[in-house]
Amino acid sequence: MGPGRNKYLQKGDSILNLAGGQGMGVGNVYRVIKSSESYFNDFRADHDFEYSDGSRSVHADDGSGDGIQSALDACVANRNDYVIVQPSESDYDLTAVLTLSKKSVHLLCPAGFGLERGSTNAARLEQTTASTEIFIVSGASVEIAGFYLKHKQNVTAIQLNTAGAYAPNIHHNNIAMNTTSTTSQAMIHAVGDGGAYGDIHHNWIYSSGGNDTTIAAIIAIAASATMAEVTNNQITIGDGLTATVGIQNLATKGMVADNRFGQAGADSTWTHCIQVSSFGNAIGNRGVVADGIIVVGGASDSSFSDNMNGVNGGLIDDED
Repeated sequence: MGPGRNKYLQKGDSILNLAGGQGMGVGNVYRVIKSSESYFNDFRADHDFEYSDGSRSVHADDGSGDGIQSALDACVANRNDYVIVQPSESDYDLTAVLTLSKKSVHLLCPAGFGLERGSTNAARLEQTTASTEIFIVSGASVEIAGFYLKHKQNVTAIQLNTAGAYAPNIHHNNIAMNTTSTTSQAMIHAVGDGGAYGDIHHNWIYSSGGNDTTIAAIIAIAASATMAEVTNNQITIGDGLTATVGIQNLATKGMVADNRFGQAGADSTWTHCIQVSSFGNAIGNRGVVADGIIVVGGASDSSFSDNMNGVNGGLIDDED
């Protein structure tokens, strides 16, 4: 164990507690805090030190997300590094996309945890730059969790890039949809084979400014993303939004399971909640929608099971 790690343990912080109980297999743990926080100096005095690789444990953020990115840049692929973001009273007003390009890196706001689905608003990340995503993921086995995400209008919040973003673990985030164009991109968009072998789960995505527009898909996964899963999410539409598809998982051996679909009465419209290919499955999903809306696609008698609509309080509706 290097001198940096010894110093970390001497500080009295438990890696087990800090990194969500992951144990001594955790690599470096980087902590991000806004430099404007009233307790910043004390926090840095208590928690900042130098690891044996020369990186610092605390990264100051000027409110633009620069500290988050510098912490991500300090991570080393396959070391199982963690970036822990401190909550703040105000948004992190991002001026650039946050990139996660290294394998087995975890980006978390533990203060956002505690809800069955979604997160609290402890750490709000708002993209302020036009035509820019909040996250672009090109590394495999990346985790993003515990954030309240405010994307730029009509732009993806989380993009999983092809040929690299395998086995993602995207969970317990809130995404407040703000769509003003029929060309609006999916909130979580897996490009090509991005998202393969991973799970997008326990997120809460809801419309906050639809302006009577249409979105083609809210979560979108392409056909080449083998064995991609989308499970236990909650998606609620309102504000005049029409969702052509809520979750579009076209992956071979893909799974869409135990998701919930809500809507604000007649003010919004689901065309379909779930679309899978003839090589995918949808099991145990529920939506407050009319007959024939909950699922589409698939193969007769071999793709769907136990999916329920909102007719008379809920009926099995496994064939469009």
